Amino acid sequence: MKKAVFFDIDGTLWNDRMEIPDSTPGAIRALREAGNYAFLCSGRSRANIRTPKLVDIGFDGIIAALGADISFQGKTIYEKLMSEEETAHALSVIERHHISAVLEGPRYIYAKEEEFADDPFIILLRKELGEAVKVTGRTASYEINKISATTNGADIETVRAELGSAFSVIVHNPGLIEIVPCGITKATGIQRVCEYLDIPREDTYAFGDSPNDLEMLAYVSHGIAMGNAGEAVKTAADYVTADIMDGGIRGGLMHYGLI
Repeated sequence: MKKAVFFDIDGTLWNDRMEIPDSTPGAIRALREAGNYAFLCSGRSRANIRTPKLVDIGFDGIIAALGADISFQGKTIYEKLMSEEETAHALSVIERHHISAVLEGPRYIYAKEEEFADDPFIILLRKELGEAVKVTGRTASYEINKISATTNGADIETVRAELGSAFSVIVHNPGLIEIVPCGITKATGIQRVCEYLDIPREDTYAFGDSPNDLEMLAYVSHGIAMGNAGEAVKTAADYVTADIMDGGIRGGLMHYGLI
């Protein structure tokens, strides 16, 4: 029976300098050569999962935007876009609290030029994505799955309350949050993949390191935290592997006999 393994990207497959350890690509290829599935499972939207050094490793599919956009072998099998009303409401709350936001979709990333002109993340996005990065305010509508935001000191609980029950707010730290339609998580994305491919839950594994991985690690049968993960993530996991750059992916796959 095929196993399915789901990999977060940032802090799991690569570090904050987008460096992937030499052991990771070979380990993932060995996993697939053994007859198993390998999926990216990221908070990044599909527009922001393009760099060849990542996708050329070889994955069977992508769960993007925290589960709002799912593809298998290049075919979209699920997509949840925020409605115009949802987007307008979220943006009104964001602007009221002077929050800097990046709107993330399947084809484009949108950001205010004046807010992020010197931001290393946006500079990197422009280098990596080129014309896929658009300026907020220069289009009448946005095709997006979720929002990432720098809070700039805004009270997160007030923002959460004003957004209302239609949204979930994931707190990475007091200065960084993700806003996603309620009911969308990496866990729901994995569930949809398993239903599509008829994979039993007991044959599922996931690697992660951050707060938006908590539901994923709890949902799969075997949740694996990276050694560089926060304590909450390590507590939620069934197994803690080594840090990214110390062969954590390879070590975790070997621990479960997947390679």
